[in-house]
Amino acid sequence: MIIVKNICKGKEYKWPTHINSLLIDRKDTEATEVLLTIIKPGNYTHRHLHTSNEQLYCVVEGEGTVISRSRGAKKDRKFVIKVGDVVFVPLYTTHQIFCKSKKSLKYIAVDIFPNGKPKDEPTWDIHAKQLSKDTKI
Repeated sequence: MIIVKNICKGKEYKWPTHINSLLIDRKDTEATEVLLTIIKPGNYTHRHLHTSNEQLYCVVEGEGTVISRSRGAKKDRKFVIKVGDVVFVPLYTTHQIFCKSKKSLKYIAVDIFPNGKPKDEPTWDIHAKQLSKDTKI
């Protein structure tokens, strides 16, 4: 089944530092989910890594900085991102995104589950509830 969603009409999950707007839930796909992430000026996501999914970001508004550290690396890397940029975040890569523009940084985040979706988190809603218990975001 093909799914078509407007990026302005997702279900919002508000965190202290950013908003994730769910566009396509993992429950409706074989191995992906899609969100619009919104980071207001001066804010940032928490530093984290993913053990079950890769991520692909497509920047649609604003500018920012990605700080990352690959598995086994000793130093962080820093990337400036802007409208039109695509960012790939591999498994086990620690990352954090900062909004550096006067308007919000917005990017489409595609989560890809190369080994299948986590059985204990079959929906984004369950994942978000677990996140709010496990972290202070």
